[in-house]
Amino acid sequence: MNLIIVIVMVIVMSRPRIPIGGYGEIAFIQRGKSKVEARTRFRDWDGQTRLVQATDSSKPAAEVALKKKLTQRNAFQPVDTTLTPDSPFPALVDYWLADLDLEGRIAPATRFNYERDINRLVLPAFKGFTLREIGVARCDALLKQLGNSSYSSAKRARTVLRQSFALAVRHEVLARNPIDHVSRLHKPKRTPTALTATEVNAIRAVIRAWEQSLGTSGPNPDGQLGQIVEVMLGTSAPRHGSARSWRSADATSTSRPRLRRCGSAAP
Repeated sequence: MNLIIVIVMVIVMSRPRIPIGGYGEIAFIQRGKSKVEARTRFRDWDGQTRLVQATDSSKPAAEVALKKKLTQRNAFQPVDTTLTPDSPFPALVDYWLADLDLEGRIAPATRFNYERDINRLVLPAFKGFTLREIGVARCDALLKQLGNSSYSSAKRARTVLRQSFALAVRHEVLARNPIDHVSRLHKPKRTPTALTATEVNAIRAVIRAWEQSLGTSGPNPDGQLGQIVEVMLGTSAPRHGSARSWRSADATSTSRPRLRRCGSAAP
């Protein structure tokens, strides 16, 4: 009796362990005259081995039906069991936005922009697909389509797609993030424009006329606008705040003047 137990234990211990997401040998059982059942042992994401079976009219058809069922079985452990690779993309959007609210680490304005961008830029293209159907090729095509009309729109769409799919990967709903492999977005080159001498003189004339008159609403002119415009024209300062931060000592210094932020303390 003890010898039989030892032999059985040796047989069980020598059987190779089925990896998670894998299955063992397929067996067939005749169920009536025109029904064949195919069955096998499948190891689920929780490490437990379970019996999976499928029935069809013939042995080959039953085997195909069983393998189809095995490929559709989720081999990953989702945190939320309602979200799987076969879930529609809008379900991931709701799941991601709810997770942002749960963490509460971003500003309300950023949260609003994320929801707006994914609803306007991504959902119209992906709302009919499940998560497993959205791969690198679909994401790459969408971003290129958006980039043809607006680089900014493509960049915002890539941001929300990357973050939503990253959450699905972290929660083991998907195996990879398709945005990690899309082609790089290229910002279109823009030719800088400059004012002509005629345009500059016209601006000066308008400012001079405005500063010499009393307005009917708002504060009266104090003579600063013309000076600010002249400083910006002479130094190529990109913002009026940089021009307003200059001091008279900066204009007479022999060294190259350094623009400071508006309101910053003098050195």
